Amino acid sequence: MSNKNKFSRREMMAMAAQSAAALPLLGTPVLARELDEYGGFSGNKNFKYISAPATVYDFGLTPEQEDHAKELHESLIIFDGLSECTFYPEFIANMKRGGGTSGNFSIGISDMLRWTPDTVFKPQEWWSWEALNRDLDALYRMMHLFRDDAMMTLNHADILEAKKTGKVGFMPGTQNTKFLDDAVNRLDEMHRKGLRIIQITYNATNAVGAGSAEAPENRFGLSRLGHMVVERMNEVGLLVDTGHSSPETQMRAAEVSTKPIVISHAGMLSKVNQTRATTDEAIRAVADKGGVMGVISTPTAIAGSDKCTVEDMLDNVDHAVNIAGIDGVGFGSDFIIPATFEQILSAPEWDEEVVANIGEFEVWPWSDGHVGWENNSAYPNMTRGLIQRGYSDEDIAKIMGGNFLRVIKDTIG
Repeated sequence: MSNKNKFSRREMMAMAAQSAAALPLLGTPVLARELDEYGGFSGNKNFKYISAPATVYDFGLTPEQEDHAKELHESLIIFDGLSECTFYPEFIANMKRGGGTSGNFSIGISDMLRWTPDTVFKPQEWWSWEALNRDLDALYRMMHLFRDDAMMTLNHADILEAKKTGKVGFMPGTQNTKFLDDAVNRLDEMHRKGLRIIQITYNATNAVGAGSAEAPENRFGLSRLGHMVVERMNEVGLLVDTGHSSPETQMRAAEVSTKPIVISHAGMLSKVNQTRATTDEAIRAVADKGGVMGVISTPTAIAGSDKCTVEDMLDNVDHAVNIAGIDGVGFGSDFIIPATFEQILSAPEWDEEVVANIGEFEVWPWSDGHVGWENNSAYPNMTRGLIQRGYSDEDIAKIMGGNFLRVIKDTIG
């Protein structure tokens, strides 16, 4: 988007609503896509990296280093702290290209099979009990349809099985606790259905804790309900995620939890001052309890610009290791490649102030602006870059997934 074509959130939402209202008047929807065999859509075909491979970044490695990187990468169990936020079939191919073993696959945003270029979501559809159930059901259908190449990974053993069989693992997670409607027993039901990772807040404050976009003077750690939620998640085997939570909530959750917790995806305020980043103090608090910080790959979060390279992400990994130690760092890409910018802004927690703080969004999808990390096929660039920076094979294995796997084994089983 150029500067002259920028609109406020309210203006974009109004235009999107007008477009949706006009569709029934047309013989054929202008932006309609044919249904894929699984009953949904393959995302926005105008987005290049739906299917194009990520850029192979030139780190200046010697031929010997490249051979070592290839061999090492093939041996790694790679876990992405937030691999994608909605389903498109090419995601499986991208993960396979990148050697990805499994990842936190985010569901329950609204309806993952409705992320089409012409879909407009209502704010109340985000993070609802109905949306989460619908997405879990759909994800099981996807795993059946793509069973030769994909599988649910509901525990540590399943992730090892995915590596052994060469399949792409999906560990279901969600990024809010609004679906609970204060009913803690819903955690038990969701665990039975296959949910494994729950981020306790999104941008905004909810009944459990304070979101990262909450005004500093209004932030708190956890409510009494929040204490109950964290305690029950520990008991049933759900991983406590604080990816979008305020630093105060992250630290309190780490203190209350009897098991390690994670910050699945976030930036660091000591690198880039942004609403959804967190403090060094919070990162250390999580790491000191055995938890993991997942370095996000969003350009504005790691470089303060819509455009960056994988070198910027590696700089952030270095910074996180200096804060949390080698055992406390992984990565969480936070891809949402099929979605349009206007669809993301339909969430009730993306007001104009939050959007303005996070960036200009000249590039969309945002990952198109991250050279060497455009989609999940980019994982080898991380291995290659870490080799170039002098990390040992053992430490690379931890960053690429080993640290998350340890926490998953300790919390989920």
